[in-house]
Formats: sequence, structure tokens, C-alpha cells
Amino acid sequence: MAGNSAKRTAVQSEERPKWVPLREDQHSELSTIARELMLARTRKAERITENTVIRVAVDLVIRHPELLVGDTEDDLRTNVFARVEQLLERERELLADGEGEEQGDGQ
Repeated sequence: MAGNSAKRTAVQSEERPKWVPLREDQHSELSTIARELMLARTRKAERITENTVIRVAVDLVIRHPELLVGDTEDDLRTNVFARVEQLLERERELLADGEGEEQGDGQ
């Protein structure tokens, strides 16, 4: 456990704080997500906090800036949500097609 603490301290020393105002609904949902992730962990090596979830979201945007298209915050949000929904729908279709093929193989 002491090794994990030392590792986390080293990572924290590399982090720079950034203050971001959140809407009430964002703050509430962020707390809920972090709490649910904490409860669902299979390994209890590291706490998952609201800041953890925020850092992961920032990493997603940094890795895929092409998802952000628009001139305003609302445009960016609308377009990224639409693109994510498209990707999830495509994944659902592929999974459904795979299940249909498996059922068809046995007949």
C-alpha cells in the first residue's frame, strides 16, 4: 500500500490544478459517477474521485480532438454527443449482426 501512495504522490507532483466551474447538474452527476465507479472497482488500489473522472474526460478530448466541432460550447457538446451516439449505434448494430450470425450457424 505504501508503494501506491508514493506512486500517487509522484503523479500528483506532475499535475497542475485547473479550476473549472460546473453547472449544478454536472457536479451532481460527476459525484454520482465517481461514487459508482468506486463501488464497482474490482481492485481497491486507487481511489476514483470526481477529479479522476474529469482527467479521463480531458484525456479523451486530447486523444480525439476531431470529435470537437463547432463554434460554441453548445455546438461542441451537441456535435460530440451526436458522434458518440453514432459510434455506439454502430457498435450495437455490429453486436446484433454477430448474434444473428451465431443463431443462424446452428440452423
